[in-house]
Amino acid sequence: MVEMLLSVTIWLMLCVTLLPHLMVIIAERKNNDLLNMGNQLLAEELQEEFNGETSSLKPIAKGGVTYQFTRSLNEELQKWQLCVTWEDKLGKSYERCGYTNGKE
Repeated sequence: MVEMLLSVTIWLMLCVTLLPHLMVIIAERKNNDLLNMGNQLLAEELQEEFNGETSSLKPIAKGGVTYQFTRSLNEELQKWQLCVTWEDKLGKSYERCGYTNGKE
């Protein structure tokens, strides 16, 4: 009986010490997926601009996260800057930008 209690105690101690690390790894993996989705959405919008199609720049909600698009003129480069912003699962804000010659 004592051996069983000791083994259960050891297993519980292992679970208690490893569970927080597992949760961090899972959150980082989800955030990595969100980063890939943001890059993909930006690439699609830039491709539309390159093809001469006008993009609506409406917010896109995927996976419980809203991706916001903004467009501004970079005076120094004389190019339009298209950016996508979002917040990850831990509340950290991300922004990815690309340049295009398209008009507003």
